[in-house]
Amino acid sequence: MRCKNILCFTLFLLMLNYVFVEKTMAESPPPYLSSVVLFGMPSVKEIKKNRNIKSDKCFQKYLKSIPQDSYLFSANAPSCPEDALNYRRRNLEEQIVVIMGENIRDEARLFSRAVPLCIEWEGMSECPLGEADFVDNWLHKRPDTPIAPFLFLFKAHRLRAGYEAARACYEKGLWPILAIEYKETLNKIRSSDNPLIPCIVKSLEVQSYVYLEGYGRP
Repeated sequence: MRCKNILCFTLFLLMLNYVFVEKTMAESPPPYLSSVVLFGMPSVKEIKKNRNIKSDKCFQKYLKSIPQDSYLFSANAPSCPEDALNYRRRNLEEQIVVIMGENIRDEARLFSRAVPLCIEWEGMSECPLGEADFVDNWLHKRPDTPIAPFLFLFKAHRLRAGYEAARACYEKGLWPILAIEYKETLNKIRSSDNPLIPCIVKSLEVQSYVYLEGYGRP
């Protein structure tokens, strides 16, 4: 009888924990679309549980663009650091495909496998700016790349992260340059015909920070 009571109590605690997690996720503030698409956090699996995105037209447009059999719906977070880089590359490939269309998958795969993604930026500007510089090199070598609008989004996100890191590290000669380049990069795609691009630009612009809090907007 005692064992049965312990089992019932254990099950009750598990159910209570599940309800708490679900309620917390449902009531948590809506995430930023730009963070989901350009940084992969939080994951698509996580944001689907957030009830606050139901009234967000951009988020709903984005979710409707994802095929039901997409990796973004099925992928589990990496269980070890060794898997993290592969996860981020595959996630980036799928995000490009969702935004730009299935017909550009080959180019999306080539870019996501080649870009020097860092697992941890460590509060420094080098890694995000290295990723931004890689975009410039890609566009220079492949000026007709069909994923150019996404690459400008990606570059802008990394420039803003680099800007915040440069301000945090008192790199006074760097952050004003990054602020100008960030704005110039976004201006290239503000009027894009792609319905999701303006949504992501708007999301990126309204965030108080994308990497390090407290260093203002460029």
